[in-house]
Amino acid sequence: MQRTTWDPLLSSKDADAEIVSAAQKREIKNILKSYVGMYDSFSELIQNAMDAVDRRALAEGDDYQKKLWLTIDLSENSFSITDNGIGFNEKEFEAFLAPNISFKNGGSTRGNKGVGATYIGYGFDYLQFGTKGNGHEFVGEMIDGRDWVEDYKGIVTRPVVNASTSNNPAFSNISRGSTFKIKFGGEHTRPKDLSWYSATTPEQWLYLLLIKTPLGSIDYVTDDSENILFELKVVDRKGNEKVLTDNEARYIYPHTKIKASVNLKDIIQLQNNLISQGKDASAIPTKYLKSNGIYEHFDTNEVLALRTNDEDYEKLVKEYNVEAYGYFTYSTSVWDQFNDTLAKLRKGYRVLKGGLQLANNNMTQGELIAIPLTSNIGYQNQCHIIVHFKDADPDLGRKGFQPELKEAAEKVSVAIVNRFKKWKRLLKSDSGVKPDITKEIELHEWVKAQESHEAEHPLVLTNKNFFAPINEISITSEPQSEQDVIVLFNQLIAGGVIRGINLLATSQVKQYDGVYKYVVKEPFDNHVFDKENNPLGVDELHFQSEHVSPPKILEYKYNLDALIHEFESEYKSEKDIHLAVAWEMGKEWLKNYEAISLLDLDNLHQRDFHGLTHILDSGTTRFHVVVLKELVTYLNDVDGVQQYHKENYGDDLF
Repeated sequence: MQRTTWDPLLSSKDADAEIVSAAQKREIKNILKSYVGMYDSFSELIQNAMDAVDRRALAEGDDYQKKLWLTIDLSENSFSITDNGIGFNEKEFEAFLAPNISFKNGGSTRGNKGVGATYIGYGFDYLQFGTKGNGHEFVGEMIDGRDWVEDYKGIVTRPVVNASTSNNPAFSNISRGSTFKIKFGGEHTRPKDLSWYSATTPEQWLYLLLIKTPLGSIDYVTDDSENILFELKVVDRKGNEKVLTDNEARYIYPHTKIKASVNLKDIIQLQNNLISQGKDASAIPTKYLKSNGIYEHFDTNEVLALRTNDEDYEKLVKEYNVEAYGYFTYSTSVWDQFNDTLAKLRKGYRVLKGGLQLANNNMTQGELIAIPLTSNIGYQNQCHIIVHFKDADPDLGRKGFQPELKEAAEKVSVAIVNRFKKWKRLLKSDSGVKPDITKEIELHEWVKAQESHEAEHPLVLTNKNFFAPINEISITSEPQSEQDVIVLFNQLIAGGVIRGINLLATSQVKQYDGVYKYVVKEPFDNHVFDKENNPLGVDELHFQSEHVSPPKILEYKYNLDALIHEFESEYKSEKDIHLAVAWEMGKEWLKNYEAISLLDLDNLHQRDFHGLTHILDSGTTRFHVVVLKELVTYLNDVDGVQQYHKENYGDDLF
């Protein structure tokens, strides 16, 4: 007959409870210290459930459908998971919470340390768990497990498992499987409150769980096994429920969600076909150009080929059947769009971003680590790389891998970045425009969008001294792209609003966008500042005769952040650029530059040529900037913008 009460620690050791209690508490506490991630609780329960359904599938074959039921209950601050897996027999069920007790068998399971269940049982103050259909059926609960572990004074009684009743409908409806439920809260639990994730819908939780936990299974390149299906229910703070059914437990690879992503293998195959037909291999169809990102899966042989003449690397790749995946996006702002537009998570939280993700036996392990590039370091934030081991042995908890495995993974990641950067020509150029990664806009939709933009964001120049007699710029709405910036800048030069710059050439194929000269011609009064009639002029003329500078390099961007990113990735050098023209200033300059606003009348004496709005100075390099949005606002109300420029670019900014 099933006992209704037992002590899981006594069940695992044939010894007096008082003799082993102190040692066991220390052992459990050391285990709990190794679990520091904000997703560890979800990960342990999910990986156990996934292992359970995989074990049953091995026994029953194709007629069995692996399935999980997950519930995030924000009103109760709890997480529960039910599986229709193998279940526990009586002895397993009574012993599995004890330290170092495991029923997993290495390579066919996601974890094999035998400490995860102990973390679940003693890492929280409420655990309910049950099993059925394996010759054994029981539901029990354990309360105050974490309080007991953290109790130094001997006040808290060591918790035991007591018989309980599950009200989980998924568990009631299955004939075989297990169920677990933990409640968060308390001084020592992580997280204390599920509101930390700022996710309140199943759609939001779907992204979090598929990217940050083993629910997002990492497939082997050669594995075509059937994925686990799961149902996700979220109960909000008011008790309202919403359910997503028949979801696949598969990692959200960036290319599956970000439109206009190109498989590098397709491009290489296309080139091989062109060569075999005696055609130009560089004639890549336009549909593959201006992509949001390029990606590739690598099997073990392809990972080996990424790096040669490295015996240690070769040995580890073969021993652990290492596979990999890489995605290289044209701009880090794509990760922001993924977070804000697709996942709809809190601003600033990048659930998916650049970096190296280690994985083992189908599941991610630990947090992203930096790709150790020695040059083009900005690329480490543009590349999302997964290095997947088979039967590696991560540390206790979910902390990471042995140093030699981590080093091998880093070598893989660097090799993939080096491979991808040779194909940058397939990607869009980063102009700073907010990317649209969810759809390709049809022509009529684009026209309608432009009309709407013109109505909502008109470009108005009210200063009567420019574009007389109608005082209108032919571009009627605020720029939305780098091309709009080029058009507006050229109009301002042609209309005499900017008088100190002559354009020599504009290029869409060279590394930089254009060549220009600074020019001062008679009558010199055209270049001298007057608040009403010539607010973009210089304070005093620096030249007593006409002056034409040597040719200089010009760069156009929608947002100056994009240029800073190109400096960081070393795709472009700030030493080569003399003038940047952008619609928006952005914020990235704050990292490494001092910005002097020439639209602040206190700095007027530092404007060297007519029309310049800012100077960026890193201490070692210095270049001019024309920020068109701020220029137009300044022309419309010189006095009205002074406070803005003092606050945003003044000496007390930091």
